[in-house]
Amino acid sequence: MKNPNPIILKGLPVSKGIAIGVAHVIEHGNNIIKEKYIEKKLVLKEVKRLKTTFKKTLIELDIIKSKISPSIKKNIGLFLDTHILLVSDKTFLDSIKSRIIKNLNSSEWAIHTEYLNIKESFENIEDLYIKQRIDDVSHVVKMLLSNLIIKKNKINIISKSFNNVIVVTDDLSPADVIITHESKGLGLISEYGGRSSHSSILTRSLELPSIVGVKNALKIIKNDDYLIIDGNEGLIFINPEKDLVKHYQNLKKSSLKKKRVLSTVLSKKNISLDKEKLEIMANLELPQELKIISEKNIDGIGLFRTEYLYADRNDFPTENEQFLAYKQIVKKMQNNPVIFRTLDIGADKEIPDNVKTGSIARNPALGLRGIRYSLSNQSVFINQIKAILRAGYYGTVKIMLPMITNFSEISDAKKLIDIAKNDLKNEKKRFSNNVKVGIMVEVPSCAVLANRFAKQVDFFSIGTNDLVQYTLAIDRVDDEVNYLYDPINSAVLSLIKIVIDAGTKNKIPVSLCGEMAGDSNYTRLLLGLGLKSFSMHPSAIPEIKNIIISSDISKLKRLSKEIINCDCLVKKNELLAKINNI
Repeated sequence: MKNPNPIILKGLPVSKGIAIGVAHVIEHGNNIIKEKYIEKKLVLKEVKRLKTTFKKTLIELDIIKSKISPSIKKNIGLFLDTHILLVSDKTFLDSIKSRIIKNLNSSEWAIHTEYLNIKESFENIEDLYIKQRIDDVSHVVKMLLSNLIIKKNKINIISKSFNNVIVVTDDLSPADVIITHESKGLGLISEYGGRSSHSSILTRSLELPSIVGVKNALKIIKNDDYLIIDGNEGLIFINPEKDLVKHYQNLKKSSLKKKRVLSTVLSKKNISLDKEKLEIMANLELPQELKIISEKNIDGIGLFRTEYLYADRNDFPTENEQFLAYKQIVKKMQNNPVIFRTLDIGADKEIPDNVKTGSIARNPALGLRGIRYSLSNQSVFINQIKAILRAGYYGTVKIMLPMITNFSEISDAKKLIDIAKNDLKNEKKRFSNNVKVGIMVEVPSCAVLANRFAKQVDFFSIGTNDLVQYTLAIDRVDDEVNYLYDPINSAVLSLIKIVIDAGTKNKIPVSLCGEMAGDSNYTRLLLGLGLKSFSMHPSAIPEIKNIIISSDISKLKRLSKEIINCDCLVKKNELLAKINNI
């Protein structure tokens, strides 16, 4: 039954765009499984039932993958491979089977307890990207449990079609995203999920308007409710008034027209109206995202997050495994630079469990993370550096060290990089001996002393996400204080300006790779501060590039200085609006 009155919900926007249409609600369930045991004489029958379920689930995933359009199958299909590999994993099956044989668990209870065991190993992880890999396990478990109760030989997924509807679910899986896209669905809403989950990354890759983290979505939104998704602001309007529908229809038309116009700027050079040459690069989290940037005409990868290689496993990736992954990215970029951020993971995020450094951090954001972790786990760091150096033989790579707070961290890291080079020489492996080393400037202590740090490194990359958080002493994912997260706070802007000026003075490049770089509200402000290199999610590139090439930077400097010196938030926002309308 539809909701009789208009309702507005808010969530986390993970893929931009506007979708207007009726709701189609699907509930995967919360895996509430009753503890159940079987008689010993039924063990063989139960094991057979389990194996049949695994086989059925694998067929289901293969069918979904086979339905992906040929034009995107090579890249997008990889998102399902994590699920396929898990269902195909003999160790995973054997662990569940063992619970049936030894503990006389039912198949449902055996799967559930094995999932809880895996989930427990993720509980203390604070790194959102890695923590959200448990979502992949959860999605597979839900499919297995669902298939346990489906009649023999019936495949659950085949009948699903989300044509011309907005899918509303409790937990968005990559399969849901792919089916929605392939059946021409309009958009996606999920009660759970985060920005760095595989499903969210996939929605951005496929440009499906999506909002996650919408509390009680399934309780509030009913089948056939008329919805508007505002994927730019994270707003959902349920059964809105006609005037609002018309407003968003016009907004959508305008957005599509703007997108078509913006696509024409991609072939143009990154030169401002006053002939300043600028650099536009992309941030990537997964090799699969290379598909998104193929037509963007970018200057390189300004931030490649390497953490994905360390997720969904019980050991460390080998040097060769990392080398092959990095080589694929470097070759794809055809001599455009790829900046690899070394592992940004902390003592609360140990991988594997049998190699632990320290106790669980009381405050992970201030604990053993970034370069601190790498220097405490030197063999892990050296292996990664060797892989990056080897990949550098096939193109241009740079090494970026995260979470730098003092000078000794840089000198210690460089010593380990030299060790990695000597190892490769002794092993007679081909590698690049001229890889530049830079740092993420994301801690106030580093920003304040940027002029001195600049003498020790080849480049800076400003990580505004953490810089804002550390400068203002707030947790940006804490609902109670995230309203204080303000990128245009004068203290933050002053630090950004210090870093840019230090780079100019010492003749080293400075880029900005935080969320600010891809937010059109701040492009002209950053240009006025002197920023020459922007690195952002690929979807933001056309709009940011259009602003850059239509800006006269010489006219922005005075207003940018006024914004830094302004203490009144209302006045500051007025100045920001003014600079954006020059």
